[in-house]
Amino acid sequence: MSKFSSALISLVPRSWRPILKRQKRALAQWNGRRSSSARPGVVLMLHVGRCGSTVLANLLGQNDEIFWDGKIPRKAKQLYHDTTNGFDYARWTRAQFDLSGGKYYGFEFKILADQYPAVFGTTTEEFLETCRRIGVTHYVLLVRRNTLRHVVSHYASKNRGSWHAGANTKVEKKTFVLDPDDITTGQNQGRPLLDYLFEVDAAHDLVRSKLSGENFLELEYEGDIDEPGAQSAYNRICEFLKIAPGNVAIKNRKMNPFPLSDVIENHEDLAELLSDTPYAWMLNEPETHQNAANAGERGRD
Repeated sequence: MSKFSSALISLVPRSWRPILKRQKRALAQWNGRRSSSARPGVVLMLHVGRCGSTVLANLLGQNDEIFWDGKIPRKAKQLYHDTTNGFDYARWTRAQFDLSGGKYYGFEFKILADQYPAVFGTTTEEFLETCRRIGVTHYVLLVRRNTLRHVVSHYASKNRGSWHAGANTKVEKKTFVLDPDDITTGQNQGRPLLDYLFEVDAAHDLVRSKLSGENFLELEYEGDIDEPGAQSAYNRICEFLKIAPGNVAIKNRKMNPFPLSDVIENHEDLAELLSDTPYAWMLNEPETHQNAANAGERGRD
């Protein structure tokens, strides 16, 4: 039904498509509602992007015990356009849970102020309070400790015009100048690189503090995905949810596996900028979990 209805939607005028997609989604919710009382829980994955979330989400979506809905603020934006800012996102988000029927329902939320909070016209803190109220049972925080790698991945992918690569795709290196005064991965205007790095740390710390006492799992890109492989992080989530991993296949590969000195044309300028900060280690190669472990205190001195 899904492929057939999607094909039908593609045949109608573009202005009508969001309406038909909303109706299709509402029908799927109605169908799933009949078995939703058997749903074991709802899992929310939180992150800032470019941290292995796509490869992990693809693995979770292959598990027969999970309905992985992905980045639902993005889906809301596609369905409702600018009216998402200020609409009843709590009620809308709760309605999506019924899509899973008797399976786990899973979705994602990017936590920086100008990422998905801006789509819903809220804050990450308010969104987490809402999630408690509407029945989210499990939380996963996905962190990339080398935030500079996260930034570089964003801009390299943007310059390349491709955000993800298949497992067998050849990734070509593309160099660029990273403007240290104009960094953004969301909807706001850019800010200085150091401010952005502090902002990401603060966002992670906010999630940790607000979810203290909840069913909470923190995964690190370097130690749980990059070094051991994404299957390791996937297995940890399955253990967290108390479900069998099943047979899954990795469908993505790293988009930017190159040394930062080979990608950032103004690498030396960034090294000077970060030299006396807690983030100087982020320019070191290769990127390893040990680099992160030796980084010392995160945030402002």
